[in-house]
Amino acid sequence: MSLSDGLSFSPITLSLLEVRTARAIFDCMFPADAYSPAASAIGVVDYVDRALGGAYAAHREAYRLGLAALNRSAEILFDSLFADITSRQQQTLMAGLENGTLPEFHHPPQQLFFALLRAHLQEGLFADPVYGGNRDKLGWRFLKHPGVWLENSAEENLTPGPVTKGGVIQSMADLGYGLAGDTQPAAIHGYDPQRGARPPDGEVDVVLVGLGAVGAVIAPILTRAGLKVVALEAGSWRTRHDFLPDELGATYYCRANMSAKFMSEIPRWRRNRVDEVTEESTFSLGRMMNGVGGSVIHYGAWLRRFHPHHFRPLSWVHARWGKDALPPDATLADWPVTYADLEPYYTRLEYEIGVAGDDTNPFIPRNAPFPMPPMRPFRLGEFFREATESLGLHPHPVPVGMNSLPYQGRPASTYTAWSNGFGSFTDDKWHPALTSVPAALVTGNLDIRTHCRVLRILTDADGRASGVEYVNANGTCFVQKARTVILSSYTFENVRLLLLSGSARHPNGLGNQHGQVGQNFMTKMFAHVDGYFPDVIFNRHTGPAAQGIVVDDFLAEDFDSVAHGFIGGATLGAEQQFLPIQISRETLPPDVPTWGQEYKDHIRQWQHFGVVRIQPDTLPYRTNYLDLDPRYRDRSGLGLPVIRITYDMRQNEQRLAAWMEARAAEILSTMGAAKTWAGPQFTGVGSSHDLGGCRMGHDPAQSVVNEELRVHDVPGLYVFSGAVFPSCPGINPTLTIWAVCCRAAEQLAERLTSGNEV
Repeated sequence: MSLSDGLSFSPITLSLLEVRTARAIFDCMFPADAYSPAASAIGVVDYVDRALGGAYAAHREAYRLGLAALNRSAEILFDSLFADITSRQQQTLMAGLENGTLPEFHHPPQQLFFALLRAHLQEGLFADPVYGGNRDKLGWRFLKHPGVWLENSAEENLTPGPVTKGGVIQSMADLGYGLAGDTQPAAIHGYDPQRGARPPDGEVDVVLVGLGAVGAVIAPILTRAGLKVVALEAGSWRTRHDFLPDELGATYYCRANMSAKFMSEIPRWRRNRVDEVTEESTFSLGRMMNGVGGSVIHYGAWLRRFHPHHFRPLSWVHARWGKDALPPDATLADWPVTYADLEPYYTRLEYEIGVAGDDTNPFIPRNAPFPMPPMRPFRLGEFFREATESLGLHPHPVPVGMNSLPYQGRPASTYTAWSNGFGSFTDDKWHPALTSVPAALVTGNLDIRTHCRVLRILTDADGRASGVEYVNANGTCFVQKARTVILSSYTFENVRLLLLSGSARHPNGLGNQHGQVGQNFMTKMFAHVDGYFPDVIFNRHTGPAAQGIVVDDFLAEDFDSVAHGFIGGATLGAEQQFLPIQISRETLPPDVPTWGQEYKDHIRQWQHFGVVRIQPDTLPYRTNYLDLDPRYRDRSGLGLPVIRITYDMRQNEQRLAAWMEARAAEILSTMGAAKTWAGPQFTGVGSSHDLGGCRMGHDPAQSVVNEELRVHDVPGLYVFSGAVFPSCPGINPTLTIWAVCCRAAEQLAERLTSGNEV
């Protein structure tokens, strides 16, 4: 047989033998049946060939070695190349590859190569056809998923029958989108995208290191006070003209194209300080993005308040269960601020943003109603609501920063499922680049310099912060002098900059006089339990993740977690949004293989899958921390050390997860599930809720910043981010981060303008 027999495209990266081998592999993993052709006919090999010549060029060598090793194993065991042996023999080899048991297969590591093949199979089957796979939308046709629709009706959210959009399946091309986005970026009043190429204009009052989710929110507070502010942002300013309904390219669980800087500096991870070998960090939700407005541009828009007792967690545990209740090495601490301190900021932010919600959560005291009613009900949420109410719980719609009605000139949501992991295509989902940054620009006091990356914080002879050194897109280094430096980047970058900015006066890094920088790191495991409902169709593809409903009962003040064997609690909830690649990667029941005909049969039933997601508390421990990796450097060309995460899930959190999984399964069974199964408890060492590392507190020996967020041992230096959190409740932290930072920004502005800043 000719190597090119049946070849439907001209390969640009793979050899003809490699194409033939890859085709046989992918057809073994996704065979033809009555519902769809095999993977190669859907275009998976074409997709992989293109990707290896572009976005996945770094994997080219793994394919070269892996495909050759698989052929070598086939010859050893069956005297023929992989493409020439029987389907049963191919299945035997693929099972060996998945389990790591093939002979004479040393590089790449077998199980890692299998995982790579499976991920690329799923992408080639279910990504938008613009990438070369999903030929004629055959992958979406197999799923009976209508593809890219940017509007869904209230009736579609609740109908018991399948929402098929009349059988019309849409891709990006059908809606007029291409991968390049708009060729002419939208003009933004007061913003010059070339500003970062120019030298600084002199000393300013404040330099913001990052104009993301935090820097962008506090910018108008500082500039309206008359302070001159320079914002150095590593990313660009993106608007809805730049956003694409592209699951593969955009979402943080796929290629995360809006996260170039973060992807070049992914932290390393080890389980404990004894391990010398680290691996690249994995993420339970996804990677952070870079740009004006920050990662909230592509978030699910959940904006929830912490409960009052979450600000005094240590005192609450001691009063409720005694001083010996905490696990060994736990470093839980009270916050130096209270719910009463933050309540006015919670309320103000909800109105400035436009938060949609209602007052049915009995555990949160409020001084004002939400400015908008909650998002529309949806079928899975209604099943969840009825079941939890029958169990005596208190379900309520998630408060979200998405318009359920037109608000402040922005339209009401169209309820597209292409939402979480994407920027809004209509500006119905709030982020600070929509309102906060323009408000700061109007003052004339904000100088935005995009594509500028800060390398280190500078201090003067007295040890006071005096500015930053940064590099622009052209590779030119500059020094921006400032009276005040605010680190307003993400947790990992804030910790890294403090540790990279050591001096003779601060040999171990800034803020690290007592070795507290990087300590008390916390990250969440987003576990879940799935259920199969053979007679129910949920249509989770008809709305965004902002359509959610949750119960706070299991992290409320009166929840007796110790009676169940652990300290802590969790949010349990149900939400919308089910996209094609996401469907293919949903956790499988233990009796369903990860590939082959049974895998196909399982994912074809996606309309019958309901899920309860678990967002848990996590305690801080002495053994979980951040530092600089002694070996690995970022891939940006600067060669700076990446963060090293030393983190493992402790027994307390494992017991918590097991108990919450049982409650989630109980809820699903009450909803009518015929079968339930749990996902992994350890879902990744990173998430979008990575907290701690720069704890705030009164005692400099036990914290990095004070309640004003000023670094204890460096006057003029501040950390505004979730890195300052002393604890990690199982509630989305964004609104609390903003409330804490807005309060501190107001206090700082008052001190700077009155001359009382020391």
